[in-house]
Amino acid sequence: MNVDVVLEQRFYRCANHQYWTENAFPNAFWHRYLSVFQSVTIVARVAYIDQPDKQWHRVDSNRVCFLELPIYIGPLGFIENLPRIVRQLKTRRHVKRAVVLRVPGILSTMYQLFAMKSGQTFAAEIVGDPQDTFSANASKHPLRPFIAYFFTRLLKNQCAQASATSYVTERSLQERYPHHPARFSTHYSSITLSEADYKKVVRYQIDSPLRIVCIGNLSQPYKGCDAMLKCMAIINKKETVAKLSWIGGGSLQSEMQALSEELHIAEAVNFIGNVAAREDIRSLLDDADVFVLCSRQEGLPRVLIEAMARSRLCIATNVGGVKELLEPSYIIERDDIDALRAKLHFIQTLSEDERIQVARRNYEKAREYDDTTLQARRNQMYQTIYELSQS
Repeated sequence: MNVDVVLEQRFYRCANHQYWTENAFPNAFWHRYLSVFQSVTIVARVAYIDQPDKQWHRVDSNRVCFLELPIYIGPLGFIENLPRIVRQLKTRRHVKRAVVLRVPGILSTMYQLFAMKSGQTFAAEIVGDPQDTFSANASKHPLRPFIAYFFTRLLKNQCAQASATSYVTERSLQERYPHHPARFSTHYSSITLSEADYKKVVRYQIDSPLRIVCIGNLSQPYKGCDAMLKCMAIINKKETVAKLSWIGGGSLQSEMQALSEELHIAEAVNFIGNVAAREDIRSLLDDADVFVLCSRQEGLPRVLIEAMARSRLCIATNVGGVKELLEPSYIIERDDIDALRAKLHFIQTLSEDERIQVARRNYEKAREYDDTTLQARRNQMYQTIYELSQS
């Protein structure tokens, strides 16, 4: 049986009809579905290009194909392309297949309306929280309060209607968006960790200046790069006591670089941009003294788990499922720059034995997210929707 997987990610098709991604959802990601289903149809926006960038990843294969939706950005782009979106989705209405909606997102709702028959079974993979995505500092859209309310209501309805649900958190998203009590539900992250991603440490020395690393896409303000830079300006006011490496690019990168100049910390900040190779990410994490997640919204932050798997000391904002990963003493509230500064200072005061103890705790917690454990839960989820879709 084929499965349609609907998601908000944008992909690219080059002139020879191959499909590519800048970073997320490469071909290897879709193997999790192929453990149960014979083939996968990705329902997503696709832009046409001549050639992919050298760092991009191939997506399609003989068992992974696309239902192309027109590329658009923002509400106005969505409205302009609505007739084409509807026409494409209607082509799936009478196709025998299973359905997995990766939510939240407007495309999943459009798919339900135009590609599914009334009462058709579907599974929902809940990977984020619109209540946080459209919180005050995470989104600058003038209609932010309305959009937050709209998508929150949509997600609650989808969770209640789904024949099977999975959440990236163990408890946090379930409390806000409960599933139908009589139907199958599980939890697993979207992360894929192999043995090469794990590293134990027996020494944990900290350098001066303190080496901080952050990972986050700079296409939207919700990754909190501006807050991290303001914190850097405070702690480096008299002298450079910390240096920051920010991994991840996007349309806001030039704005963040300008902010670092304005705050007089440009020499202490390295905007690395997108890094595609996992071994390069691991190396950058290993070189850091501390990993900081300053996001204003997350589901279950994969980059935090990746840093914990490398036995890094971590500080994170209290968003999504962070409290399921870190001890409370390493969690701060969103945009609390003073608290972040204090936590960074606290880490510097720890003895090496204390740092090793925290690092080992992070490592062991990350072990709970190894791919064998998570794939077993995914298979239960996919097998459930497979069997329900056969009837």
